[in-house]
Amino acid sequence: MLTFRFAGTCLLFILLASCGDESRETTLAFSTELPAPSISEAVKKQLAEEGLIIELAEAANPSDIFKSIQNRSIDLGVLEEPDHPIPGVVTIAPLYPSVLHVLHNLKNEPSDFIELIRGSKIYAGPIGGAADRLLIQLATDFNIGLDEFEILDNPWTINPDVYFIFGGLLTNESIEQLDGYRLFSFSDENDVPDGSVADAIVLKHHHLKRFLLPKGTYYSLSDKAVTTLSIRTVMIAHEEFPTDVAFDIATNLFNNAQEYSLDYPLVMRELDIRFNPVDLMLPLHEGSRQFLNRDKPSFIEKNVDIIALVFTLIVAFGSGMFTLYRRHLQEKKDRVDTFYSKLLAVRSEAKTATDHLELKLFRVQAVDVQQEVLQLLIDERVIADAGLVAFISLSNQIIDELNHRINHEI
Repeated sequence: MLTFRFAGTCLLFILLASCGDESRETTLAFSTELPAPSISEAVKKQLAEEGLIIELAEAANPSDIFKSIQNRSIDLGVLEEPDHPIPGVVTIAPLYPSVLHVLHNLKNEPSDFIELIRGSKIYAGPIGGAADRLLIQLATDFNIGLDEFEILDNPWTINPDVYFIFGGLLTNESIEQLDGYRLFSFSDENDVPDGSVADAIVLKHHHLKRFLLPKGTYYSLSDKAVTTLSIRTVMIAHEEFPTDVAFDIATNLFNNAQEYSLDYPLVMRELDIRFNPVDLMLPLHEGSRQFLNRDKPSFIEKNVDIIALVFTLIVAFGSGMFTLYRRHLQEKKDRVDTFYSKLLAVRSEAKTATDHLELKLFRVQAVDVQQEVLQLLIDERVIADAGLVAFISLSNQIIDELNHRINHEI
């Protein structure tokens, strides 16, 4: 929320940095822009009930939070999402949209953004903060030189011509303090749908969203609807923040979104499990990802029908192949059985033989049958099973019988 207590608050970052990881508590730093302080207090209270002690620290300069999280002197932060990835920093959860309030002094009535900025003294929040960075980006986009306007360090020594501030919805107190200012809108009634300046800005800077302040949102600052911009305020952590703790924090945040919305109603616009992590500028922490995926079916559950079909096809294919293999073996066995019949026929006919020449012919037939089977074993890889061994044994026996008769009979 827009606030006018931007006094530089000094975090005890030096003290926190000097504490070893083993001894310090989980530390959450937050920006001074409302409602970050009240949301951070609510988070601390909620997590304390679950046994997680949070130490809060306020930072006037958002860049200090990013740096301290990168070097792990603090664990968590609540502040506006950056416009680029930051190494070593991840998102625990999106919290709420921070709304850009652009107000100009009633002495000036700018017709467009260029006229609003050029020649103005502008207060854009903390130097290096989201609003300050965006103002410089937009000046570049609109081809406004940085020497054509002045950015003020604070709004007290000089009354700004323009306020350019990210924060929550304005309180009545803030509205009263803005007497003499009017809201600037990034669209007008002649714009085609999705064709306003706000839409053009979002097209170039995808971390921003178009945001509409309906007519009557602020009783004295505008008599019509105002189109502006918003940016996510997120809870961030260093990438080595414990997964189980991140899971517990994400669980608390998402499960209690309704309760957090009592502190700030726009919480429900971002703290929603249906959000798309791909849209985040900083990647989602693994613990938060595990929470979001906790109820999602596993790979097997999601593909059970396909897996069952594939398994059925594999079984059917395996069964078919086994049947073909068995049939192939049977065919080979049947061929061996044919030679069995030939061999037994030779033996039967040899019993009636009466001279050596006849016996020798039967012996040649027995040897030929045996050789055919051995050649079959080589050519067609007939398995040398018990049946084949029995055949060889029988053929040898018949050949021996014939040799004996040739040598001793007649």
